Amino acid sequence: MYSIILRKKVIKFINSRTPKDKNRIKAKFLELENNPYPTNEKADIKKLQGRIGFRLRVGSYRFIYEVVDTELIIYMEEADNRGDIY
Repeated sequence: MYSIILRKKVIKFINSRTPKDKNRIKAKFLELENNPYPTNEKADIKKLQGRIGFRLRVGSYRFIYEVVDTELIIYMEEADNRGDIY
């Protein structure tokens, strides 16, 4: 199982969300810890083009992360609203 490491700005973004949104984000992160490379469309994760990493979609929020397989770590780099992250 992977560990998720959040950057300070990602923590700040999550803390500013409503309790309902926080629970949805937490549930997605728990799924991500088990498999950072899901193949089903329900997970809504895509490999980024033109840069290293993946994009996780949680409602209208987007999270950009990188995976270090040798250490079983997921670095959550960025988080923002859909239109503001790209």
